[in-house]
Amino acid sequence: MTVFYLASLAAVTGMSGRSIWHAYRRRASLSCMAGMMIAMTVGMMQSLAAGTVAGILFPQDLAVPTAGAVLLGVACGYLAGKPVSTMAALDGMLAGIMGGMMGAMLGVMLGGRAAAMVLFVDVLFLFIHLVLQQLIREEGGSSAAAGNPDAGASGGGTVLMHPFVFGLGLFVLAAVFLYQG
Repeated sequence: MTVFYLASLAAVTGMSGRSIWHAYRRRASLSCMAGMMIAMTVGMMQSLAAGTVAGILFPQDLAVPTAGAVLLGVACGYLAGKPVSTMAALDGMLAGIMGGMMGAMLGVMLGGRAAAMVLFVDVLFLFIHLVLQQLIREEGGSSAAAGNPDAGASGGGTVLMHPFVFGLGLFVLAAVFLYQG
């Protein structure tokens, strides 16, 4: 089961790295508010997922998972926000602190259903990062949207981000995890 937790952590870190890279590439066209949102999302979700896994792997001591997750969240929040502005970097760092503490507490408190919770956090992470990638594309501008002022509002999204598809996905996710026997 440890391999599952480490693979989960590697996948989450890879997705966070991808978001940081995309934000860095489009930093010149990102507004301060978008940069703050990107940094806060990356810092919070990375540290929440890392803290949950660390709390499951080291349940005997809350200090180690908390410190590790907080440091990882602060680093990711800083890296995601600094290319845009210092305010965005600070926002990402603070979100990393909060997510690391909450994730470690969650991981330590879980009992026999730890794998289900890690899977839940991973799927939630995936949904949030899909929306984050759309935000980066819309705010950063793309070559297809350069000539069309309405492309960012309607043409830049994916089928997964349609409100009905997204709502159905959240409903199915909730049903699967809430009604497990």
